[in-house]
Amino acid sequence: MAPTTLEIRPPQAAVRPFGLTKAVPVRAEAGVWPVLSLCPERQISVTTDGEPFIHAPSMKSAFETVSQTREDSQLDESKSNDTD
Repeated sequence: MAPTTLEIRPPQAAVRPFGLTKAVPVRAEAGVWPVLSLCPERQISVTTDGEPFIHAPSMKSAFETVSQTREDSQLDESKSNDTD
């Protein structure tokens, strides 16, 4: 019986979905969260002064989207703001 030779293949890189190839690590954010308690009547989390936590400034978000469109050799840049 003749000896068999093993085919040696170079290691392949792991195949990742496109979204993961562009992912970056999440940065830790240092922040002080307010002391919360449950309001038994309203069944929501409230801050120490009784304000619903969902209305607290720490829960608000602001996004700015910038898009560029090139048409007929003209560059148009538009900005859109989305603020809670």
